[in-house]
Amino acid sequence: MSLDVGLDAVYHSDGESCFERASRYAPTIPISMAKVGERGTIVRISGKDDVRKSLNRLGFVAGTKVSAVSTAGGSVILEIKGSRIAIDCQMASKIMFCPES
Repeated sequence: MSLDVGLDAVYHSDGESCFERASRYAPTIPISMAKVGERGTIVRISGKDDVRKSLNRLGFVAGTKVSAVSTAGGSVILEIKGSRIAIDCQMASKIMFCPES
């Protein structure tokens, strides 16, 4: 079972797809590389099946808004669906997102 979603299937609030925006502005990046305070939309979760399923259970699903709250000691704190979740940077590198401009 694949949890990946194509870039053209994820849209920003202005109706523009991540694919359109990424091709005009910036490529998608791992959330582990996001600056504190940066918001965006999850495009896909990479990695092994068990990693994708674990992240999915935490709410990291393609099309969901996420923001980087802070970083500390090799972990990143992300806000998703009104909750803050701390995950290590290696796990965060599996979450690809399209930053808002």
